[in-house]
Amino acid sequence: MIRFLRSGALKPPRTIHRPPKAGSTGYGLVVPSFEQGAVVLRDAKKRVLRIAWEPPTPKDIKPKNRRKGTPVGRKPKASAAVNSSRALDPGVYNVIGYRVIRHDKAGVGWFVSGTESRGIKRITVVAGSRQKIDIDPAIAVDCVALRTKTGLRILMTITGHNESGLTIFRQGRRIGIEYRVLDEQGRSVAEGVMKYG
Repeated sequence: MIRFLRSGALKPPRTIHRPPKAGSTGYGLVVPSFEQGAVVLRDAKKRVLRIAWEPPTPKDIKPKNRRKGTPVGRKPKASAAVNSSRALDPGVYNVIGYRVIRHDKAGVGWFVSGTESRGIKRITVVAGSRQKIDIDPAIAVDCVALRTKTGLRILMTITGHNESGLTIFRQGRRIGIEYRVLDEQGRSVAEGVMKYG
């Protein structure tokens, strides 16, 4: 596996993180339904693109150099007339991943990251037109507890937009999901933290 990754056969996706230059033509424009985040698209030729609406991470706080507890993204500063459009070649694209970033009242960065290799949704980009990429940031948690001969079996599914696999992060670290199973009298029979994603 390491040999394959080092071979260069797997190319990283091309990232588009700036609005188009003034006077650009022949492109369609896409805008997100969220303020900060990214989407990963696959075109008809199976090429992968990452379209970002988030500040680039400065080199001095990349994950290997970042102190524990340092937020990944910075809360966006309020500014007038921010251009959130990104230029794409006309065509049909499948959204295969997304990340939506939000900050709580204390300024702590949270994000959800959803993936689905078959595609979360399909968008069509038309030259000279603006296309909104609607991503529902809702989180669906489905939990079932089953009694077995050896004890209790807990099955949990966490999904995002169009049942994509979802992971929740706080300050750049995946959070565990706490659970507690109660009996008919309301007493706790099992509890813990479930790891996923």
